[in-house]
Amino acid sequence: MIEDNEVYVAVDIETDGPVPGLYSMISLAAVATTESEEISNFYRKLEPLEGASQAPSAMAWWATEPEAWQEATSDAQPANKVIAEFSKWLDSLGKKPVFVAHPIAFDYSYVSWYLWRFTNRNPFAVYEGASRTLDITSFIAGKFGLSLNKSKRKNFPEWISKGMPEHSHNALDDARGYAIVLRNILATKPKKDDD
Repeated sequence: MIEDNEVYVAVDIETDGPVPGLYSMISLAAVATTESEEISNFYRKLEPLEGASQAPSAMAWWATEPEAWQEATSDAQPANKVIAEFSKWLDSLGKKPVFVAHPIAFDYSYVSWYLWRFTNRNPFAVYEGASRTLDITSFIAGKFGLSLNKSKRKNFPEWISKGMPEHSHNALDDARGYAIVLRNILATKPKKDDD
């Protein structure tokens, strides 16, 4: 699925709103994985961006998850420090990272924005405007012939979610869960029509 000089990086984030810049990423976790095992991980909490808002709808949802909010916001560090450390961690993997997420559009938009804003580079980018990314929902749908709706986390078939921890909104737990899902997908051969 990937080249020998690439590595999968399953990412999960938590935020206080729907789009980067106007709102803030409050936690960032990434799990580097091969097709068979986790090889490294990264987890930090970020201070809110100066001048950013908190979306009322997001904060209303967080009010229903007080333990997750406490975890996601405790021991936060300045965003520029966290993103510089994240960029160095990605470089330390020694391979080109492939960004893996569910949903890719949300998580990648934040992570890419923060990387460009605070390090003026994006290690996931092939060149400006194109990136090495893998959306779990689309991968499941394409590989196994399922609808996009049946390929979402709440509807994962048991064989895809086997070993995945409960989705807790602790970014590291959830990134680990998506790394497990990815490994399950990679290890499963699609059924052929004559099987």
